[in-house]
Amino acid sequence: MKGTLTIDPNNQISRIDERIYGSFIEQLGRAVYNGIYQPGQVTADKDGLRQDVIDAIKKLNVPIVRYPGGNFVSQYK
Repeated sequence: MKGTLTIDPNNQISRIDERIYGSFIEQLGRAVYNGIYQPGQVTADKDGLRQDVIDAIKKLNVPIVRYPGGNFVSQYK
């Protein structure tokens, strides 16, 4: 028995929300502290967020980055 698959790009059911391709920042290693958040670092803004890291994330075209994320959420208060 053989199966077949037909893909018709003109048969679109609905638009996929781009936020489904988002990401999260997790409390692992230097991801947050000394990563995206590092007050006093030369590229950090007044809130301590490193602009060089933010610019690198923007180049990835990630539609949304949320914090906290991943397993850290279960312990976040």
